[in-house]
Amino acid sequence: MSRNVLIAILGMVLFVVVAGAMYLEIAVSAGATDQVWEVTRPVNSGDTLNQDSVRRTRVPHSGDNLDYFTANLTGSSRAAHDMSAGTLLFRNDVLQSDLALVNLTLKTPPQLAHGQTIDVYLQVGSQTMLVGRRLVVDQITGTNAAVWVPAADEPAWVTVQAGNGALFAARSTGVGVPQTRGQRMDDAIATLTGGSAVGPGAGPATSPSPSPTPTPKKP
Repeated sequence: MSRNVLIAILGMVLFVVVAGAMYLEIAVSAGATDQVWEVTRPVNSGDTLNQDSVRRTRVPHSGDNLDYFTANLTGSSRAAHDMSAGTLLFRNDVLQSDLALVNLTLKTPPQLAHGQTIDVYLQVGSQTMLVGRRLVVDQITGTNAAVWVPAADEPAWVTVQAGNGALFAARSTGVGVPQTRGQRMDDAIATLTGGSAVGPGAGPATSPSPSPTPTPKKP
């Protein structure tokens, strides 16, 4: 057998091996799946995610490292927002931190329902400040709202509720709402009007009087 023929045979064998390996990898990838969670019935924001509302399912492996929620669900796993049946869960869809349910008495609250989210403001004296962002409402009865808060913040919320400050709420997703320090009424007016607020008792601005021109002395 000539050398050229032997090289040709070895080259053909190598090509078959490489092509076979590539085909096998493609076939394996085509059959690969990821195990994820699927919502089986509509859920509202704050609802517990358990066997009554979600199930395990498999989806084709995308290879794009999609951020599916694949961990085990616990008693503190709750929906981060409203979802319909058939929704596949991603990490941002699930609240896993320990939560506590606290009751807040709100002054002039907007119309609220289970699953809606609110921003909560505390008024102390002449200042109002944002103290809770995107809190999930569990129940609402008149001006009393039961909301979910991080368990670590529970003592602070109970203290706020027991204090003399007034609590106000706005329906909100929390997106775009700035985190500011306490605002006074004139600060709020200045923000809403786009101008400078004038404090109580402040008079109109006046131009300074010109300095008198000195009279030249006679020699």
